[in-house]
Amino acid sequence: MKKGAIVALVLACVVVAGAITYTGINWGMTANQLGSYKMQLEYVYEQNFYELAENINNIESNLSKLKVSTDKSVQEKYLANIVALSNSAQDNIATLPINHNAINDTTTFINQLSGFCLVLQQNIADGQEISMDDMDQIESLHTSSQNIKYELNRLSVMLAGGYSIVDNIKDPNIDSSDFDSQFSGLNNDIVEYPQLIYDGPFSDSVTNKEINGLSTNEINAEEALARMKEWFPDYLISANGETKGEFKTFNFTLSKGETEYYAQVTKRDGILLQLNSGYTAGSSTKNEDECVTIAETFATNLGFSDMKGVWSTASNGFVYVNLTPIMNDVIIYPDLIKVKVAQDSGEIVGWEARSWAYNHTERNNLSPEINEITARSALTSDMDVRTTKLAIIPNDYIGETLTYEFMCVNDGATYYIYVNAETGKQVNILKVVETDDGNLLM
Repeated sequence: MKKGAIVALVLACVVVAGAITYTGINWGMTANQLGSYKMQLEYVYEQNFYELAENINNIESNLSKLKVSTDKSVQEKYLANIVALSNSAQDNIATLPINHNAINDTTTFINQLSGFCLVLQQNIADGQEISMDDMDQIESLHTSSQNIKYELNRLSVMLAGGYSIVDNIKDPNIDSSDFDSQFSGLNNDIVEYPQLIYDGPFSDSVTNKEINGLSTNEINAEEALARMKEWFPDYLISANGETKGEFKTFNFTLSKGETEYYAQVTKRDGILLQLNSGYTAGSSTKNEDECVTIAETFATNLGFSDMKGVWSTASNGFVYVNLTPIMNDVIIYPDLIKVKVAQDSGEIVGWEARSWAYNHTERNNLSPEINEITARSALTSDMDVRTTKLAIIPNDYIGETLTYEFMCVNDGATYYIYVNAETGKQVNILKVVETDDGNLLM
């Protein structure tokens, strides 16, 4: 598995958002065709359950980062995230057809977790530090959230296997149903809940973007078609109109064998913005490193220079590669390009360059103000540092920051910790999450 960090979170979010959209579209078609109220109700229940599972997964991830953070502003950010996620999880539980006695301990835990983190957030804003006792409490909360996550993920597998919530709800006057019983693991010894005494509200934020990576120079439809034929010489290519949204693009349909592709080329500068396909992978003949090299070569052929694979993961016959420029040994994460390579044929079956189009620019100041030794002092003493690199990362809201990227191992988990190369303060933490579909960074 190749390394790389900050933008993999964005990739994970795009994948999840796309999956939810796809599910919604398919549900709508099925419901309209069948006219089934039951199908609609099932969809609502399942959607809320999956959102609950996702919120708990993100709570666990934020608690994991919080317990290894040493910077107050970073701690405050993770605490705010947990408060918001906890309140969202409460809303999910309220919409599920569960006898709440069946998950009373879990509901209480989530309510008190939100309040506990809100109090710590307010303490930090008042200039206080998280005490050792509070850190012990955070460790206990993290352990409980891990166990809840595993239990909900078990139920997710059950739903994916065809279990119907609607079919397993009994008369509401009956004390419990089969669906209630599936949550029994949350109210027994599987999950040990710490004792807390707080409760409270939540907060959120909004981000904006501008297209800074493309010039004002435009190409016409004939030039766009010529570029497509140059990039994909072995494909049948036909023009498919234009898009006049945020990115003005020329659209194309490609075919090769039994696979159809959809591509977009920007009017400004004429870059390949995205490529999607329904490619079905056969037996793998190429390993992960070979696929990373294929992705790098393809990017070079399209005119993207200095792009190197900084993260990759293999899943179900494909390798997903994150490419970024590397300038003066500094990784430029905001200029990310995502590539999907088929392991059977080596074909490029997916490409997405929106981050590059948004953020690519000339960067002149790539020299850190502090040295690596000083930056390491921002890490906890129990962090086992495996690699150190310089990296520009996007800020939460606007702009970017030159950082030291420390890939560390702690308690069997891998983290990427980013320390501001000017101030020496932690600015972000990502955790590697191993899944059946490859590794993600959260």
